[in-house]
Amino acid sequence: MTSFDSTFAYDRDGFAVRDTIQQVHRTSWQQIANAGSYFTGEQRLEIARQARATRAKRGDPSWLREGLPDAEGRLSEVAVDAARTIAADAHKIDSEWAAKKIAALGDGAYVELISIVACMSAIDAYSEALGRAHEPLPDPQPGEPDGGRLAEATDAGAHVPMIDPFTGPNVARALSLVPSANQLFFANVMAMYSNGSGGFYDMEWGGPLDRPQAELIAARVSAVNECFY
Repeated sequence: MTSFDSTFAYDRDGFAVRDTIQQVHRTSWQQIANAGSYFTGEQRLEIARQARATRAKRGDPSWLREGLPDAEGRLSEVAVDAARTIAADAHKIDSEWAAKKIAALGDGAYVELISIVACMSAIDAYSEALGRAHEPLPDPQPGEPDGGRLAEATDAGAHVPMIDPFTGPNVARALSLVPSANQLFFANVMAMYSNGSGGFYDMEWGGPLDRPQAELIAARVSAVNECFY
């Protein structure tokens, strides 16, 4: 069985990474390996595997991406396509695309899949920025999905139901339909986006970058990825 405490040993690899980041990455790996609300641990890891493989080829047109892994029956073709598109082709996502995926997968499963792909992409990008190899995926853990979702979520004009009303930024409630999915995603946002001396909701905090600089970089990355958001 995987020992999650031995993963993401940034210090061993010569990187001075905050303990909060190291711990949230370890916790994320453990959560991805376990059953969620709509997918088993094996299926969740397959989502992560498809996302990682496709993201690595994001510089190539989709029709030239060779050697992508076969899901071998672990995921439906719709789920595989969704994971790959979210990971590498954000510019293709619009309301019509999302509606088709949600109709096939269900809105809760769609939200859970997004959270895994977003978490996987962020953690892999972090390793790439350090010049470090991607962390090997863990082993799947036993268990069955629990179907957990937020009964109070409502149509707020987005692709999926969300908490409404909400006083924070939309990114903080985007996946709120499935609390475990939102927690997986937002724990990484809180650890990596803010710098440890303040929270995500603080407009300013101390560190190498101030909030306006961080927002500028985030906006630029979003533009490069052609993200409609």
